[in-house]
Amino acid sequence: MNAPFLIRAFGFILPGFIAVSACARSDEPAAGDSASAPAGDTGMAGMDHSQMPGMNRSPAKDADHEFLRMMTDHHESMIVMMNAAMERATSATAKADARKVHDKQRQERDSMVAIMKMAYNDTITPMVMPSAMAMNDSLQQKTGAAYDRDMYRHGIMHHQEAVKMIDGFLPRLTRPNVRQMAEKMRADQQREIQEFQRKQTG
Repeated sequence: MNAPFLIRAFGFILPGFIAVSACARSDEPAAGDSASAPAGDTGMAGMDHSQMPGMNRSPAKDADHEFLRMMTDHHESMIVMMNAAMERATSATAKADARKVHDKQRQERDSMVAIMKMAYNDTITPMVMPSAMAMNDSLQQKTGAAYDRDMYRHGIMHHQEAVKMIDGFLPRLTRPNVRQMAEKMRADQQREIQEFQRKQTG
């Protein structure tokens, strides 16, 4: 994801995100056609992907499809943030945690993209949400130990959003593989929230 694409998609670019883009790896997805799932009861603080600039996907075919789209975009936001943190975090522990989260979220993102292609013939380019761009911009203003603390703090906030999203979708998911994936994500991210809380205050 590069700066020109963000300008085309959102009509603006946050200054701090330029630094993130500069650190982005070549294995991150290139920008392409993008879109949004219809709004659902996801528990994401009123976030409505259908109203976000640059997102004009056709309506999701069912709750599983909508969940996969929204969670893929949510993962993309964490991937971008942790991609920068792998370089900018101060302590070896924070750097290792950033890489761990980055790699896990990337693997899950790619799995969800593959499921959408196979089950729905839907090929999307994951997008970073404007609210996540703002969160990341705030993080990139920090340095040293403050950066590490805020990396954990933003990681906690991001995971809490994901847990709320999963809770909102779980009663409506019907595909066993999607439901199993959602339940595992929920358990894994709750464990990471507790781990990050200890490290943030440690």
